[in-house]
Amino acid sequence: MADWREKITSVSKTKGTTAPEGAKRAGLGCLGLIIVAVSILTLLITIGLFKSGFVLMGIFTTVFLLICVATAILLLVPNKRNPL
Repeated sequence: MADWREKITSVSKTKGTTAPEGAKRAGLGCLGLIIVAVSILTLLITIGLFKSGFVLMGIFTTVFLLICVATAILLLVPNKRNPL
């Protein structure tokens, strides 16, 4: 618990120009998980639209689904590899 308090205080003490690396990763991880949830819901909507015969709307939601999936992959896969 004390470790979390130290992390929260270190984030709250920043002037807004920089943030600790752990806070950045946590924020991107939360954003990535939200986008994954949106992707799953969009997938269900897309399947329903195609089954109902709304092909044009299904194509638009498929494009949105692909954008969501690509965004989630970019956010959840680490960009920098730690060589150590």
